[in-house]
Amino acid sequence: MQRRSGIFFLAFTVATWVFGPGMFNQARAAEPDPLVAMFVWWNASYKDPEGFTAEAFGRYFTPDAVMRINGSDRSKGLADLAQHFRAIQARTQLVVIDLPFIDEFRSASGDQIFTHHFVRAREDGKDSRERVMGYATIRDGKIALLNFVSIPDNPAPSPLRTP
Repeated sequence: MQRRSGIFFLAFTVATWVFGPGMFNQARAAEPDPLVAMFVWWNASYKDPEGFTAEAFGRYFTPDAVMRINGSDRSKGLADLAQHFRAIQARTQLVVIDLPFIDEFRSASGDQIFTHHFVRAREDGKDSRERVMGYATIRDGKIALLNFVSIPDNPAPSPLRTP
């Protein structure tokens, strides 16, 4: 039994040296980053008339979070975010943030997440699609700033279906 322990220890040591400490971070890499986690929640909450509350946004955003779209601050703070998205929810029949993103990467410091994705929607029975690019600034594990550029990307590739 002592010999098996020694072989295991040797194999473990060699694996750590060859592959580096990154091999032990695989489980963490499988967890969504704060931006993806928020969009997964957002897609589900859009379907719930009571889903967009300041408390719910507080799980993903800092209390002073800013959402900036095309250079304009659309929302500041949790209550404003909830109100903004409840208004979108009320006037649309469907909104979906496409996941996985077309592209996503983190800054070297880890405090910014850059993304390129599509948002599909239906308003007044008309389907549309927006191409969105930009970044989220992360502070203490939550989104402090969304700074996106959004442009129409027509036509929408296929009709949206209400689940």
